[in-house]
This record gives sequence, structure tokens and C-alpha cells, in this order.
Amino acid sequence: MSENSSIRIERFPAELLEGASVPRTSDFNVATSRGFHERGLEAEALATLATIQIKDSSTLTAAYDDAAVAPSLHAGKPVATYASFPGTLNVGGGVLLPAHQITSVTVSPTHRRRGILRAMITEDLQAAHAAGLPLAVLTASEATIYGRFGFGIVAERVRFSLKTGNGVKTRVPAAGTVIAIDPAELDTLAPEIFAAAHSTTLGSVSHCTFDVGNAAGRWEDFDALSPIKNLRAALHLDAQGTVDGFITYEFSGWKSKSPGMAIGQMCALTGAARRELVAYLGEHDLVEEVTGRGPVDDVIPLALENSRDYKVTRMGDHLWTRILDLQAVLAARPYGCDGSISLGVRDDLMLAHGAWELSVANSVPSVRRAPADLPVDATLDIRDLATLVMGLRSASNLAEAGVLTAHTPDALASLDALFATTSIPYCQADF
Repeated sequence: MSENSSIRIERFPAELLEGASVPRTSDFNVATSRGFHERGLEAEALATLATIQIKDSSTLTAAYDDAAVAPSLHAGKPVATYASFPGTLNVGGGVLLPAHQITSVTVSPTHRRRGILRAMITEDLQAAHAAGLPLAVLTASEATIYGRFGFGIVAERVRFSLKTGNGVKTRVPAAGTVIAIDPAELDTLAPEIFAAAHSTTLGSVSHCTFDVGNAAGRWEDFDALSPIKNLRAALHLDAQGTVDGFITYEFSGWKSKSPGMAIGQMCALTGAARRELVAYLGEHDLVEEVTGRGPVDDVIPLALENSRDYKVTRMGDHLWTRILDLQAVLAARPYGCDGSISLGVRDDLMLAHGAWELSVANSVPSVRRAPADLPVDATLDIRDLATLVMGLRSASNLAEAGVLTAHTPDALASLDALFATTSIPYCQADF
């Protein structure tokens, strides 16, 4: 911020004192709640939220306008919020890289277009880079904000509906069994299932405290942080009786146009677990549809006798990633073949700006900065490099979109081969 600005930015940990959220933590969370148009949080919910943030080692950043005076809501209260906490991102091959998870980003409509968000996010990303973190991740409520800070889309997600009026008829017999459980059991079961899925899923982000409590029914959302009254749950057991997935769900109600089951969370380690948990919901009497979220390459429609019973009702971006340490990220992920390529990377924050060389020999990558006068094979922005690195889009696809420029005849073929993945990135987590 400029020297003449009345905006002051403070960074602090979430805090509790004698079971109650301390004022600056409460003020931060009230401001965040207002920014997302949620209901006002009561004292008990504020303490619960602070407890969650403390368990996740969250750092809260708040912007204050020292020129604001009563009766302004911003007199001594945040005009903008921004939080972060540590996690990991699966970049392929079971490699879990430390990730700087960003959440709770809001700016009051009275203080927009003053550069407040730019100041907060730039300072935070630079600090994360200085601390040695290789990348930052977030889920975006708006698609036009974060690209200008170097974040690229790395995972998409769909919402689906499945007609179940006559049950769910699949082409293959069940490989395991489903048992109904009390959602409270997931307090102890969910963390292990989450972690197992995270270790094998490209694009997955590690679970946080809220995820476990939500699965167990202790809280539905950040709106009120109250228990979910009608939540149900089930486990999937493989042929050996080992737990390999869970699902939580609620009945949509008799007043719905199509009474059905709405999936809350589903975490499955195998395609069999996923399709059989969904089929289980369709076996409930008087249920006409199942609704939920899932990966772009969902196994469910392929497994159905009538694939048209499955409809994608919405598809869009979900996880965004900002590369902070390009050398660490490129050196961590697996590659589809041996080869070498040089890249010119544009980065407005100058964290990864410049020319880079990637060489892969015997499946072992080597990454270094290239000489400044070296002609590069291709040029792209740091945001599009994230999309390429995670395998969401190929270099050829990025080139067709006009966001990657190839300078040599073989550049696209080399990049496509090097960065090929065997699966489409998928992130279950919301944060």
C-alpha cells in the first residue's frame, strides 16, 4: 500500500482465550462470513471456527482502514480478509509436495479497487516463496481473480444427477459390500480413508479439520457450524473386508420435485467402491435420483447398463495452483518419457520468471535456469505452466488456445510426451 494510504495490514494466528475466540480472531471470521453472504456467527460458532483454524495452523491476514469511524462497520474491524494453512498437493506418482493453502479471501465492497487484495496476496506469496514452499493452492469462488497473480486451473469437477427410480443397474457384479454406519464413526475412520485416497490421486489436496467434522456430521458448513441433523453414512468393504471408501448423504425431502439422496462427501479408494456406494443410495425405497460431485472421468456412467441415467448438471474449474519454486515442482513430478526441453516463463511476481531447462534421463528429471541468451523451445505464462505440469491440459491444447507459443518444430510433441499423465487431476477437498 502507498505511504498515504489509511489501510493497515496485520497477520496473526487464530486464537482462543478461555474457550472463547479472541476479538481480532472473531472480527476476522465475522468479516469473512459477511464477505461470503453467510449468516452472522454466534459466539459458540466463532469459538468452534477458531478451534478449527488453530488445529490447521492457520495464519489470518486482515486489512484495516484506520480512517474508518463510527458508525461504520469497519471502524476497528477488517475491511478485507485472507487466510492460509499448510497442506500437501499430489503432483503425480504418489509425490505429495508441501502446499500453501489459501482461503477466506474477501474484500468489502466499500474498499474494492484500492489494491488491497493485490497487496495481501503478493506479500503472502512472496513470504511463502521465501519460506521454501514450492506452490500455493486455492479453490476460487470467481474465475477471473487469481490468474493475474499466477494461479492456473489444475483440476476440474462435475456435479451430477443419477436417475434411480428403478434402482441402479450396473454391468458388473458387486466386488464388495456396503454397510450403514453412524456418521460419528467417521471421526476416526475418515482421516485414514482421506489420506489413502490423497496418496494415489493426482491433483488431490490433503484433508483439513473441517473435512473430518463435516463427514462425521459435527458441522454442515461455515454458515452456522451446527450439527447436520439428518446425515446418514455408509462404508464400502472390499472382498477381503477392508474398508476402502465412505459416503455421507441426506434425503432431499418429500417436497422435492424428485425425492432423492444428496451426497455430502464421498471418498473412495477404487472405482468399485465409488460405483457401489452410489448404487447403494439408489437401493433406498422411494428415491428417484442421487445427486453429488465427482471427477470429470467418473466411472459411474461407464458402469451403468443405461449410461443416460447419469447426467452432468455442471462442470467447472475447482483447484487452482500457483508455482512458487519452479525448480522444485518440475523436479518432483514423474514424466512420461526421457527427453529435454527449454521453456521461457513469464511471471509478473518474478518468482519463476526467465528461461529454464528440463532434462529427463532414465526417468530422473534435472531442472536448472538456462543461460539468458539461450533460445527457448516454447514460451508460456506461469499460470499456464501449472495447468501443463499437473496434466489438466496438453501443450498442444494450450498452444491451440493461444497461451503457449512453440518456437521449434518439435516443441509441442516433446512437451506433450514429457508431461503426459495416466489420469485426469481430481481434487475432492473444498477450502
